[in-house]
Formats: sequence, structure tokens, C-alpha cells
Amino acid sequence: MVSATAWAQSAPTTAVSVAPNPAVVDKARSIAAAADQKLAQLSAQRRPLVTRYQQQLAAIDGLKKQKASWRRDRELNTAQANANDTATRLTALDKQIATAQRAVASARKAVVVAIDAEVRAGATGPRATQLAQIRAQLAPATPAPKKIIIPDAEIDPLADPEELERQAAAIAAAEKLLEAQRTGLDTQHKELVLVAELRQAHDRAGELSTRDDDQPHRGAQRGGTREADSLQSPTAGGGAGSTGPAGGQGSGGGGGGEDFGSAVGDKGSTAFESSVVALGEVIDRSTIDGMLRASRSGDPKQRAEAAAAARDAVAKRLELLKKKRAMIEARAKQLRGR
Repeated sequence: MVSATAWAQSAPTTAVSVAPNPAVVDKARSIAAAADQKLAQLSAQRRPLVTRYQQQLAAIDGLKKQKASWRRDRELNTAQANANDTATRLTALDKQIATAQRAVASARKAVVVAIDAEVRAGATGPRATQLAQIRAQLAPATPAPKKIIIPDAEIDPLADPEELERQAAAIAAAEKLLEAQRTGLDTQHKELVLVAELRQAHDRAGELSTRDDDQPHRGAQRGGTREADSLQSPTAGGGAGSTGPAGGQGSGGGGGGEDFGSAVGDKGSTAFESSVVALGEVIDRSTIDGMLRASRSGDPKQRAEAAAAARDAVAKRLELLKKKRAMIEARAKQLRGR
């Protein structure tokens, strides 16, 4: 990983030779591919661990609710120790994933630098086209969010069939934009709900463990406060908002990493801001204000609620538009029939 960063720094000097040197870009791409593969492997290892950790926390929760007994205390101590081991593995894996994500970003930047150098050196023809395609994949241009403008959906009694059909087509185009927003908000809501659930599981495990430390156990072998502290250690490492061990498995992360922390971080904020701009004239102001407040919050539950409210508002507006478009199309068909 360090060699990828070092090579990225030396890439511009190597690439600005007298003639284009495709080998520089090829080498940078191979380093980037290796970094991507490493990140994908780490993410694949993380998913089953997150599932196991959730199950272990649920088991601890169930044991806490049972009547105190020798058997329950023994099973509880074992369950806490197992959860601690899983949390430790997740914490270590999260550090590796963070390092891998940085390596991916650095390696991809190196490819872009090498491509730009080869283009400046005079790459032409099919090679230039190929380089442009590779660069667009690695550093796609992000269009600025645009407001969705809803066309007039009222029927003009004096309009002819052609005018009504154009009106219906404009409404249909707006419907596609709204459907894309609805789908995106629904995806955000689902991811943020899982983040909130994972954070709640962390908090509950910490509370239950701390509470259990204050209760005497008859002859039960306990490691002092070790289980309680270790179960809380993932949260101390970052919490679900910025993501502790169980905080990530989803759509964030550079280069395909499964990291819900980024869903609640910069990426989530950017997505909210884009939706606010796009839907500024579509949904009610109170819902927009709720999204703005949520975008500034690190609380995944608040963001999930704001995303759900916006999604439902968009779905309601979308349904109304579809009904009005159907009425316009029926009116145009009626006039043509005459």
C-alpha cells in the first residue's frame, strides 16, 4: 500500500517523457486493481462478522432478561467473551479497511495523473480515446444538482390533442426524475435504518454489560469489568455514526468498500444536499427543512426519518402527477376520436 502512494508521487515525473509511455498508465492501473481487490476481500470478510456480532449482542440481551441462575451466569459470561472476540476482530478489520480505502484513492489518483501525463505527451487516436474512457471511469464528472421543475398538469379546455400530448410527455419526463429521487431516498433510508440499529445494539450491549457488573453472581467466574469494557470498546473507537466495528456494511467507502460510516458521513451529507436542491420546488418546506437539519446531524436515526419523510412526500407527488397525466392523455384521445 505504501509503495502505491510513493509511486503515485513519482508518476508525473516518469510520465512526462518526450514520447507517450503507455507502460506508466498500465503500471498505475495494475496497482489500482490490486488495491481494489484487497479492499473487496476485506469487505467480504467483514460482512459475516457484522452478522455474527449482531446475533451475539441479541443473545446477550436475551440472557440478561432471564432469571439469574448459575447456568444463566455461565452462559452470559461465555456470550460476552465471544462478543468481545468478535468486536476485537471487527475493530482490527475496520482499521485495515480504512487503510485499504486510502490506498484505493491514492492508486486511482495515480492512474489519473499518469493518464493526464500521457495525453500531454501526445497520445492520439484510439489510445487517446481509451485513456479518456479510463479517466472518466475513475474520475467521473459530477453534475451539479438541478431543481426538478414540475410542468403544468391542469387541462386547458381549449388545447388541441397535440398540445395535450406534449403536456403529457413533459409530465412523464418529470415523473422519471421524481422516481429516481424516490428510489435514491428509499435506498438511503434503508441503509441509515441499519446504521441506527447497529448503533442501538452497541449502546444496549454497553448498558447491559455495565448494569450486569453491578450485580453479584453466585460463584460465577467473571473477568472483573473486562467483558463490559471490551463490549463497549468498539463504540469508544468511533461509534456507529462514524462507525465502530458494527457500523459499516453498505454503500459507502471508496472503491467499493462496504462502509456505512461513509453513508452517514460526507457521502450521506452530499446526497441529502443534492436531494434538497432537486426537490426544493416539489415537496413541502417543512420536509425540506427536516432534510437540512438531518444533513447537519451525525445521528443516523434522524437522517433515516428525514429520508423516509422526503421519500413519502415524493411518492405522493408522483402519484398525483400520474393521475393528472392519465387524465390529460384521456382528454387528448377523446379529442382525436372526435
